[in-house]
Amino acid sequence: MQSMWGRLYAGPPLAGINPAPQAPTPLHVFMLMLALVGCRVSPGNEPVVFDGITMGTTYTVKVTPPLPMDRAELAAGIAAILDGVDGRMSTYKPESELSRLNANPAQDWQPISPALADIFGVALDISRLTDGAFDITVGPLVNLWGFGPGGRPRQVPDDAAFAEARQRVGYKFIELDARTPAMRKQVTDLYMDLSGIAQGFGADAVGEYLSARGVKNFMVDVSGEILARGMNAAGQPWHIGIERPVAPEGSIERIVALRDVAMATSGDYRNYFEQGGIRYSHLIDPVTGRPITHRLASVSVLAPTATRADGLATALMILGPDRGYELAMREKLPALFIMRTDSGFEERWTPFLEPYLEK
Repeated sequence: MQSMWGRLYAGPPLAGINPAPQAPTPLHVFMLMLALVGCRVSPGNEPVVFDGITMGTTYTVKVTPPLPMDRAELAAGIAAILDGVDGRMSTYKPESELSRLNANPAQDWQPISPALADIFGVALDISRLTDGAFDITVGPLVNLWGFGPGGRPRQVPDDAAFAEARQRVGYKFIELDARTPAMRKQVTDLYMDLSGIAQGFGADAVGEYLSARGVKNFMVDVSGEILARGMNAAGQPWHIGIERPVAPEGSIERIVALRDVAMATSGDYRNYFEQGGIRYSHLIDPVTGRPITHRLASVSVLAPTATRADGLATALMILGPDRGYELAMREKLPALFIMRTDSGFEERWTPFLEPYLEK
C-alpha cells in the first residue's frame, strides 16, 4: 500500500522545495519550544529542528538525532509533504483539488486522489460518531458568518441567507467510494471545508514520511496539531504544554507526556467577533447553523492519529462540556475540557488522560 506522503508527492527530487507563505492563523496549543526558520542542529544532545509556514500557519518538526539522511534533504521533503496537503485540501487556493471539486456542480461520481479519499473517510466517520457535530460541509455557514475564505464581513446573517445556507449543509450529502477512489455529491452546490481536520492530516503525512526514511523519534506540530513518535533527545516522552484559553497569550494549563500518540486542541477564544454585546465564535454548530454559545473554552484530545485527534477536538468543542464529555467517556477518549466560570476556569478530564498528565 502506498504511504500517505507518497500519495501527496510524486515529483522530481525534493531539494530546494519550500512551501509558499500565507497569512498566519491562530494556534490553539502553546508549545514548549521556540519557532525557528529553516532547520538547525543545536549543540549537545538537542533535537534537530525543522520549521516554516504551511496552510496559512506554522509548523515545527523535532527529530531526535542521529539523522538517517542529509538535513537539507529532510527539510525539503517535510516542506514538500505539507505543500502537497495544502495543494490538495485548501479552500483558499482555487486550483486545489478540493476547490475544484467544490466548484464542479456535477452530481455523478468524481474521481479523487487517495489522500482526499483518506481524509474524507476519517471525516465522515467522525461525523457519524458525533451525530453531525463535525461536518466538513459546514463551509457555507462558516462563510456566511464571516469566518471563511470568502471575505464576508463578520456579522449576524439575515434570515433568508441563513435558511439558504442551511439547506446546503449535511455530511450525508457526500457519498464516498474509498476503493476507486471517488465521491459523489447529492446536491450540486455542496461546499466542503477540511480546515477542521487538514492540519492533523498534514502532521500524519509528515510522520509517515519520516518513518519511511527510518526516523523513529520525532514530534510534528502543525498549528498545534501534534504527532509524537518515540522519545525526545533526553530519552523521555515528548512534553507538550496545553495553553490556558486566554487571548492573546495564555500560560500553560497542563503538561502532557506523549509517546506514539497524537493530540489536538480546539478553542473558541481567539477567533470571534462581537455584535450587540454578544460574542460569536468561529466554531459553527452544523446542527443549529449558529456559533457555539456554551461555556467550554477549549478541549484537548488524544488519538492514534493527528487527523482523528483534530476532527475529534473540533467535534467535542461543538458538543460542549456536557455532551462532549459524555461522548469522550463513551469512546474512552483521553481528553481535557477547560470551562469558563464566573471565577475563572474549571478543568475536567476523562480518566483515560491520567497516564499522560505530568504531575
